[in-house]
Amino acid sequence: MSLRAMHLNVPRAVRVGHSVTLGCQYDLEGAALYSVKWYRDQVEFYRFVPKEEPPIRVFPIDGIRVDIFWEMAGRKF
Repeated sequence: MSLRAMHLNVPRAVRVGHSVTLGCQYDLEGAALYSVKWYRDQVEFYRFVPKEEPPIRVFPIDGIRVDIFWEMAGRKF
């Protein structure tokens, strides 16, 4: 299995108090997605594992706020 055509959409900098949307586009070539994890300075702040309950977990980090309701809008698990 391999991950193909990965593209990350992550800005270099964000003004304090402003919102940003992080993006990750990938092609699993027919395989099932195991997980997507986001880190800042080697500290995990977001995890999506479709087969876990709940599938989305957010870990508190100063300066980062994840809008979990926006994230789940329209998503099918």
